[in-house]
Amino acid sequence: MYNKRLRLIKYRFITILFCVLIAHLQSRGQYYLSSKQYGFSSGLGHRHVNASFIDSKGKKVILTANSMAFFEGNSFTTISYPEAFSSKGFNTICEDNTGNYWVSEAFEWFYSFNIRQTYIYSHQHFIPSKNKLPNSIQIESILSDENRLLLIGTKTGEIYSYSAHDNKISLRKKVGKLPIKLLYAKQNKIVFCEEKGILEDDNIQLINYAGKVLFQEKLLNKFGVSVVSVAEELYAVFDSHTHTEVTKLGTNVNFSLPKNHSYTYLTGLVYEPKFKTLIFYSNDKISFLNPNLKTLYTHDFPFSIHHIVPDSHGNLFMSTDKGFVILRIQKGVINTLLYNPNPEDNQDNYSCREIYKLDKNTLIVNTNQCRQVIDLRTGKSEKLPTLNANLQSDFILSILYDKQGTLWFGEQQLVTTDLATKVNRSYFANYGTRIWSMTEYKQGLLLGFEKKGIGYFDKSRGGVSYFEGKQPQELASATVYDFFTLKDKIFIASSSGLYVLDSNGEIRNIPYSVGQKKATYDINLFDKKQANTLSLSTEEGIVLWDISTSRVRQFIQDRYFAKIKFLSCYETQNGYWASSEQGIWHFDKNGNLLKIYTELDGLTNNECNTLAHFQDSEGTLYFGGLNGVNVIKPEAFANQPKEGTIVIRNIRVFNKQELINTIPALERNRLALSTGENAIEFEAEFEDYMYDCEKQFYYTIGQEEKNWAPFVAKNFRIDNLPFGESLIHIKVVACNNFANSNTITLKVFRAYPLYYRWYFWIMVMAMLGLLIWAGFQLYAYNYRMRNLKLKALVDRQTVSLHENLKFRDELLKLLVHDVRHPIISFNNLTDKLNLLIQKKEYERLSLLGTESKSRSENLLWLIDNLILWIQSTNKNETILYQNHDLIGLIHKIIRSYQNDISVRNLTFVVEPEAFIAKIDEKLFVITMRNIIFNAIEYAKRDTTVQIKISRNTQLVEVTCYNLVEPDTQPRAESRGLKIGLSVLKTILEKQSIELFNDKVDDIYLTRLIIPEK
Repeated sequence: MYNKRLRLIKYRFITILFCVLIAHLQSRGQYYLSSKQYGFSSGLGHRHVNASFIDSKGKKVILTANSMAFFEGNSFTTISYPEAFSSKGFNTICEDNTGNYWVSEAFEWFYSFNIRQTYIYSHQHFIPSKNKLPNSIQIESILSDENRLLLIGTKTGEIYSYSAHDNKISLRKKVGKLPIKLLYAKQNKIVFCEEKGILEDDNIQLINYAGKVLFQEKLLNKFGVSVVSVAEELYAVFDSHTHTEVTKLGTNVNFSLPKNHSYTYLTGLVYEPKFKTLIFYSNDKISFLNPNLKTLYTHDFPFSIHHIVPDSHGNLFMSTDKGFVILRIQKGVINTLLYNPNPEDNQDNYSCREIYKLDKNTLIVNTNQCRQVIDLRTGKSEKLPTLNANLQSDFILSILYDKQGTLWFGEQQLVTTDLATKVNRSYFANYGTRIWSMTEYKQGLLLGFEKKGIGYFDKSRGGVSYFEGKQPQELASATVYDFFTLKDKIFIASSSGLYVLDSNGEIRNIPYSVGQKKATYDINLFDKKQANTLSLSTEEGIVLWDISTSRVRQFIQDRYFAKIKFLSCYETQNGYWASSEQGIWHFDKNGNLLKIYTELDGLTNNECNTLAHFQDSEGTLYFGGLNGVNVIKPEAFANQPKEGTIVIRNIRVFNKQELINTIPALERNRLALSTGENAIEFEAEFEDYMYDCEKQFYYTIGQEEKNWAPFVAKNFRIDNLPFGESLIHIKVVACNNFANSNTITLKVFRAYPLYYRWYFWIMVMAMLGLLIWAGFQLYAYNYRMRNLKLKALVDRQTVSLHENLKFRDELLKLLVHDVRHPIISFNNLTDKLNLLIQKKEYERLSLLGTESKSRSENLLWLIDNLILWIQSTNKNETILYQNHDLIGLIHKIIRSYQNDISVRNLTFVVEPEAFIAKIDEKLFVITMRNIIFNAIEYAKRDTTVQIKISRNTQLVEVTCYNLVEPDTQPRAESRGLKIGLSVLKTILEKQSIELFNDKVDDIYLTRLIIPEK
């Protein structure tokens, strides 16, 4: 009886374990999670995160124990709380309809009700809520609906709504005297509980915004935690002393878990909209639930979950006691077999070698834990008996199922195994090598050995021959990984390259391109319909070999991935799939990389193993790695819609190495540069809501989007931009998904220099023609002018001679007639002049003027005075009075003596700037020339001569002041007027014009008073 019960218990235990295994296998094919964790080192103010929030603009707000942080672009901007806040931090946040945040702190960080204080975060400042709400409203709970209308539950039993836009508060319902815990407010519905205490609520109610009760239920020894809506249904989370449950309100549908944590309120329920799934979290575990609250998937974490907020892109923002965690949910299309979910216990991993699908429901996998036979209907695996005599687990390499229905296995022995009886039979053993591959050949098997080339096993004789003398030396020492039979030829993939065994038993090498590494791991038909090209998975990429032409070419178009080591390549209806030590790669039929699948996409491990691959007749692929088998149905991998946008910011423009300009952002992805600006640098960012994915940026320049090169730094720089328009294509690849990579094209136009313009050369030719014509014209003009100058020089010399003679005669005549004393001073000059003229020494005539310069100036003044005096003695004399600008006349006189003024370095100051008076111009000019001449003669060097003009009634007074040397004394007979003015005295007196002078100390003064008529 006891043994029977023991067997029954064992049977039930095995059944339960089997069911758990099946559920796990199914769940791996349905959901898989990837996460990224942020802590203090990432910029958070504290590792203890209470809550997170996504506002109406998609901005993420994080509440920690000591600060509030904004999360954007994978980085945090931290806002410190005011000093008045407690160290427990805030644990609830909502947004009003003006965009301000209402942040509340409860008395306990894990209990979002029983609020201690609430602040409004507006324009980077925290404002107490009492500035907006009446003091009578004591907030117990607060949340906002889909229109950002605030709903407030009070400690005194009221429910209020508050519109920040209108600054209007309204009473929705007076419930009772117990505090109100608001759990939900959307779609004109409010769900709340009346709170008896922290661990017990009186009831739960559903009302509309008008206060009408739609549903009500008494709560016995439990309390409400949260409520979420899905379509028209409401799901509530309740907690009690013994268990936590999720209930669809108004129904008997529920889900419950026993409590295994100390904090009661570390539970909650959210709805993930992308996959339309309810997610229940409880301390360190999340459960995926369907609308009927059936468990789809569960996952445990090494931290406590405080709060979860989902976005619309399949992410869960988790607030935990170990920082801020973003969990990305993906719907599984990769099924897994023999998977060990605990990576720490890797000794339990199933590391795989060759895989063979025996029939529709049976898969055989050679693993490090013996050979496994898997029933694909149930996922159950069964171990085949070991080949070792000591019964230890063996690691068999190769499998072959021949035409006779015999199942062969090869390692250090060549054996057959009867799956029905589980009996092994050994035919051959060589413990100095291993059998890596097998294929049928003639009446036996062709075997590929480790470092021993190939051998032939004859089934009838039972022995092995090694093609001695027939196989090339490189092949004889190589490891053979694969055979491929095509008609009467067998192609051999080995560590030393590719060989072909023909029907005559001859083996020849198929050469690769120069520099190509020869190790080849797998052979397949590239195009099964054409059957004229082989795909070879090698140590350096996937090589295509044309059977008819023997030409070799690379399959992968992107040169940056063309040298990756690949272990297999299979043609499918959805492109080509290849296994590698860096994940499973998906290409289109032209060799363009679509995506690299890794653990983030649901693989058991990124590293696949040699030989561990198989394609069945339906096209399903099986790839084995270090931790089980990945099952891929290619038709299930449709391209997903592209998400995210590429942002180009902080564009810096350079002229060689000099920074010229910085542009925050581009408009329409266009950038115009001047001719001298030849380099740009910018930052590229990509927001695709896949925070755990690495993002790699690539670029190419030109019309065609090919030959992509990766960025080598965060800041991308392009030097030596050509003139004209350049197209810069930027591509970002997230999660190795090249098919859905986003691309942006920048149009950069660098202005052409002038010599690039067509009209520039027309202008150059025109200018050259004009310059040539102008040159000829200038030469002709200079020639004519030179002749004219020579002729004019001769004419001037001739005329000058005659004029000098005439002038001499007239001058002497005038002087002899009018005055005697000046003639005496010029006797010697006359003699010299006569002598020079008679002797025709014209060149010396100029020396005469230099010799007598001072006497000539005095003589000219005398001539002017004499002419005026002579006119005054004439009976027909007339004086003409007219309005003249005296200042202008004086300036003309001063300019005529500019040389003398410069020699003495004198400065003349004439005041005022303009003065109009009715005078006789000639008489005024003659008189002022004498006054100014005297001033220059007597003035002290480097001084100022001042001339002032004023009017008193009808008298115009002109006064000249200048400094003289102390020992300067004017001659008494002329009263200091020097030569000429003494003669003018009579003429001036006749016109009632007064002229006198005086010397006071060092100042020499001359005054002229002219009556106006």
